[in-house]
Amino acid sequence: MKIPSIFFLTILLAVFTFTGCSESSSTSSGGTDYVQGDGSATPDIPVSTGNMNTAQILEEGVKSLKAEKWDEAIAYYNAAYAKDGNNIEAIIYSTLANLAKISTDKDVIALIKNNFGFTTYPDKLNALFSKSWMTKMPEDYPIYSYYDGTYWSYWREAKYDDVSKDGYYRYDYNSGGLILVSTTAKYDSTYMPVIRTPEWVKGSGSIYNETLLSGNIMSTESWAIALLANIVDRNVSGFNQTLDEVINSVFGASYNEAIRRLQKLENRKSETITLNPDFIKKLGLEEMFDEYDEIGWAELNAVISAMLAMKASLEWISSYDLNTDLNWLKYAWKADENDILNRVRNIPKSSLPFNNNFLKVRADGANRMNKAKATYKTAIQGLQASYQVIASPNSIYPTKVKDTYNTVNGGFNALLSAIDAGGKFYIPEDPTKGTWPTSGPVGGNVIGMIDFGKFFELGRLSLDKIFETNSGKPELYACNWHYDYSSYTEELRGVKLDLNNYKSLLEERDDDYYYDDEYKYELCLKLKMDYIKQLVDEKELSAEFENGLVSTDIEGEFAKVLFEKYYK
Repeated sequence: MKIPSIFFLTILLAVFTFTGCSESSSTSSGGTDYVQGDGSATPDIPVSTGNMNTAQILEEGVKSLKAEKWDEAIAYYNAAYAKDGNNIEAIIYSTLANLAKISTDKDVIALIKNNFGFTTYPDKLNALFSKSWMTKMPEDYPIYSYYDGTYWSYWREAKYDDVSKDGYYRYDYNSGGLILVSTTAKYDSTYMPVIRTPEWVKGSGSIYNETLLSGNIMSTESWAIALLANIVDRNVSGFNQTLDEVINSVFGASYNEAIRRLQKLENRKSETITLNPDFIKKLGLEEMFDEYDEIGWAELNAVISAMLAMKASLEWISSYDLNTDLNWLKYAWKADENDILNRVRNIPKSSLPFNNNFLKVRADGANRMNKAKATYKTAIQGLQASYQVIASPNSIYPTKVKDTYNTVNGGFNALLSAIDAGGKFYIPEDPTKGTWPTSGPVGGNVIGMIDFGKFFELGRLSLDKIFETNSGKPELYACNWHYDYSSYTEELRGVKLDLNNYKSLLEERDDDYYYDDEYKYELCLKLKMDYIKQLVDEKELSAEFENGLVSTDIEGEFAKVLFEKYYK
């Protein structure tokens, strides 16, 4: 059984890992009209159960899964629950089926279409698991080599000495040279969702047009450009709205229905079933369950609680303002760097991060942070309750799982206490043995620390608080990498920029021998490491950001322009 080993790691990952999302806007700029979700789950397809009993209906669900009729299978599982809402098999199968249905709930469909520009997205799992709603398109680059039964051929660009033109060549052993086979490029293909393209990204010189293959066929590269354009098009004011939509849609009708059904087992926690192996395989549950596992309230509650922990993380992020002006990106993107550079020059200074409200506290941030805190607690308490059942003396789990209970339960208690009291939570090197640490310092057997008082402090991780600033503007550095041959490590070193040195430090290099990159220095920000380590600390944190420098990967004229936007 895989669940116990990931219980505690799941909540720690939820605490350490934060996920960003994108948003929809309220106006359309061509293509498919925006759709509106209504907050409900997509209805099941009709199935005939006649005079079948619950066991027979469940068996029909298994048959449908084997035939890869996903929607029919889920309809049967829900029909079994409707037939007997107290039948444990009906409860467990239909609960997991409703979690699978999240991807085709109406609000999720609206989210995908609105936010990513997909012109089609199925409301049925049968279609979603197929390629019927996608389009076949070629990869961006020709196949490097192929074999047609007679010879191997290789793609060569015209720059090679013994190649006369772009095409496929074979090596001739008699002449010792290459012989042209074909100038017709061959491409691998892949299936991608059909996507709209905002009109403004097209046009003369647009990189979108340049990535289209002959016959105006979209390639995977042009599809990626269209996706980015859709994200900009639907998020010109920023990402607050979509993050809210992600939370409300993913944790909407089907998720809540799964919770309601699970509650039927609150007083039956010792009852379990084994899942049909086809059910496990077809719904992609192999990472959690196998056909020999006993599944009951504890296991289902663990899955739902882990999902709730991720919801809490999204709610935590939503306390920060993710809105920022992206209107300046709405133009036909060109490969010409000067074209892009001029757009950057024209960005209003007030629209730049640090100067605007990006990643500062959202207007209702306090309510959102309090909600996130409550959701985290509920998720942790759910995981703790599941582990208590799994590690109970009468459970079917092996002794080594039960032996970890005192340690792991101590960790859950320490975590809940730290959240309630706004205290520090320490993470041991081995979370399955000994007594859970309640004090530091970090080092040795204690590999990490989170101060939950600071974690839930409103705006604690705003840009102007975690990076060095000068009158509210970011301190900017010119950085490059230095390799230490004695320790085989690299270190990012930097020089603080000012109006006297930024041009010379950020200019194009003139020595090809020593540097592989076009520019000697890149633009960096500097973290307030002492401030960061008050919130979270772990063994490798200081080593990774020893001097606090963080590269932006921006160099040359772009770096100069950004420096000037803040300081001129």
